[in-house]
Amino acid sequence: MLMLPKLNPVRDEKWKKFLHTQPCIITGVCSHEYETVDPAHIGTLGKGMKRGDNEMLPVLHRFHLAGHGAGEVSMFRRELPDDVLRDALRAFAREMYRSWKFPR
Repeated sequence: MLMLPKLNPVRDEKWKKFLHTQPCIITGVCSHEYETVDPAHIGTLGKGMKRGDNEMLPVLHRFHLAGHGAGEVSMFRRELPDDVLRDALRAFAREMYRSWKFPR
């Protein structure tokens, strides 16, 4: 029988509050009188359970809603320019290399 590890997603209200003050990663726009920046979870853990707060990104409210409607990957594909996606993948690759090169 396959035993799955117990899920203990990170919950951090201070981090979420901080993300509200950051610019949207898609537009670079901060919250203003017509729209807020929301901390948006990337994906779910299934059964309606959100992933950890350490897997959130600041996006304008309209993009947060679009992510719930169409899924965040579809929304990012539609809204992000190719160079932003490329930079994100490069950052992920660098983080993977760092983790491999300097394991904890």
